[in-house]
Amino acid sequence: MVALHAAIIGYVRSRVSGLQTVETNTIDMGRYRFQPVEDKSKVYQFHLHVVVDPVKKQKCQDRITERTMEIHEESELLLRQVDPTWLSDPEQRQIRDRLMDIIRKHLEEPIIQRVLITNWLELPVSAALPNVTN
Repeated sequence: MVALHAAIIGYVRSRVSGLQTVETNTIDMGRYRFQPVEDKSKVYQFHLHVVVDPVKKQKCQDRITERTMEIHEESELLLRQVDPTWLSDPEQRQIRDRLMDIIRKHLEEPIIQRVLITNWLELPVSAALPNVTN
């Protein structure tokens, strides 16, 4: 009876530990914050993630790490010049498509399956800037 009980506990623990190490197929690209050239009254902020083929995740992660600053710079340049109609689209299709193009260009092979935008914020400039006291 004790041996059976120990075997069951061992099996359950192995299954639970397996659940804790589940790999995700998303890579965090960081937080983006920009102010469009056309509208200086607002600041936009979001978190960017990419969905990749799980088999190629490590290769993609390595490549993104190598090219992080180039991707970030080109993305922010695009975002500062964004068409105002793109900002009013609740699904952010144009922004996601353009960011995917930039990322794919820097990775030099089609590893990216999708781009996800989370934590989208549209803030008035006064709320986006930190309080500075003299």
